[in-house]
Amino acid sequence: MKEIVQLHANFKGNVQDVFFRQQVKAFAEELNIKGYVKNLEDGSVEVIAMGNKNTLEKFLKKIEDKPGHGSISSIEKSFSEKGQSFDLFEILF
Repeated sequence: MKEIVQLHANFKGNVQDVFFRQQVKAFAEELNIKGYVKNLEDGSVEVIAMGNKNTLEKFLKKIEDKPGHGSISSIEKSFSEKGQSFDLFEILF
């Protein structure tokens, strides 16, 4: 069994009000990833996701390739041991 890890990613660029969070949620559900996506006050978008590292890397690639109607200027990401537990992937407000 592959080890489950947590991804923490922060996306900067034109990522709010451009269906970015909805696109991230669709990719997460497609890959059976649990966690959340939410807008931050500084204009960036935060993603916390749980899954095996290979699947999370695919998830990030999908987001980079198709960020809704927006564009990504930078991504800060880190992986850590499994932290929080999630039942689904949701958009937080």
